[in-house]
Amino acid sequence: MPKYFPNTLGGMISPDVWKKLDGLPPGTHGIAVYDSEERKEDVLFSHLKLGGMYDGLVYVCSDETPREAETAMKKFGLDVEEREKEGTLAVKNHDEVYIVNGKVDTQRIIKGFSDLAYDYSFRGYGLRAAAEMSCFFDHRLVDELVTYERALHTKFSFPAFGLCGYNLVKMYNSGNLDVLWPIIRAHSVVIMTGPNGSFALKPEEIENRDVEKAMGVPKGSVPPN
Repeated sequence: MPKYFPNTLGGMISPDVWKKLDGLPPGTHGIAVYDSEERKEDVLFSHLKLGGMYDGLVYVCSDETPREAETAMKKFGLDVEEREKEGTLAVKNHDEVYIVNGKVDTQRIIKGFSDLAYDYSFRGYGLRAAAEMSCFFDHRLVDELVTYERALHTKFSFPAFGLCGYNLVKMYNSGNLDVLWPIIRAHSVVIMTGPNGSFALKPEEIENRDVEKAMGVPKGSVPPN
């Protein structure tokens, strides 16, 4: 697997992952799997930063508050204040988007992203979305999570580039590695980054040993695909 490589976006993702992020086709429903906050930011913030002046951005938080996420984005080089003034950046907490009043309404969530995508399109922008998905595990709404991911299909029905972020360590600690493969198969591209390297592949190209190698976990820790 490739080693981490400094790039012009401000992070330490590998060249193959950077190329994959830069070449995502419209409608992409991708997944990023990582093992730390630092690597999460490298992938998800790079995805947003690649939007440049052409895409409106949305970020959904689970692991920190929107203010904390905005501070991290600024350190990464995203022009948060200017984009918010322009109305081309929205940083939301998970209870504003995914779990509202303790409930997951899949169709409402999808309609919200779809409406935002077409609003940006009307204004001449694309939409790049990134989201931390750990809130579903924290609230023990794993079945609802799988239903939601599958309902989006591997390609969005609206004009957007989306990257769903999953912390594999949190999935393991919460006893939810059994849903890793159903979740991965709901996406069109998988970006995985861990202490031993990173890669970007199609879901059908990945085996459990690839995940174990990238994440540096013992053999047999990840269930077979």
